Amino acid sequence: MAKNALEKAMDFLAIRPLTERELRSKLQLSGRYSLEDIDEAVSLCRTRGYLNDELLAADAAQFLNSGGRGSGMIRKKLRARGVPDSALAQALEAISPEAELEAARNAADGKIRLLIRGKDMRKKKEKLFRFLISRGFAPDLCGRVIREKLAEQQNCTADGFEETFSDRETTDF
Repeated sequence: MAKNALEKAMDFLAIRPLTERELRSKLQLSGRYSLEDIDEAVSLCRTRGYLNDELLAADAAQFLNSGGRGSGMIRKKLRARGVPDSALAQALEAISPEAELEAARNAADGKIRLLIRGKDMRKKKEKLFRFLISRGFAPDLCGRVIREKLAEQQNCTADGFEETFSDRETTDF
């Protein structure tokens, strides 16, 4: 027995929350439904509250931040899922600077344990910087966290950090 577009949409949404774009894409890829049927199913899911890009963006942003991801990575992941810019902006505004700083500290804690054995302080700083940047944290936040963590680990200040990274170019995520 063939399912209609709404039933199939409900099946997809029962597995995990989806953005409107993801749901449309899944229904189109099945090749069984017309664009009108897909539009109607998406509209019904939205009006019934089963499809809410703003709520999904807020929840995903908080989850990713608590998992050690910065706003750059969160922006990248949510855009890839098709979250509208307005919902994305709201989700990122909801993450406080303190929460992002704490996420960066937690991410650095896990990585710095692996760097303890290294002897070259410059290499440690560079590896930790690259790691935090890859997690989507802003360069100035990375510098702050690195100075804090290396000072904790080595009982000294992280002098020279500004010189090491001052002429590095970074891209905005």
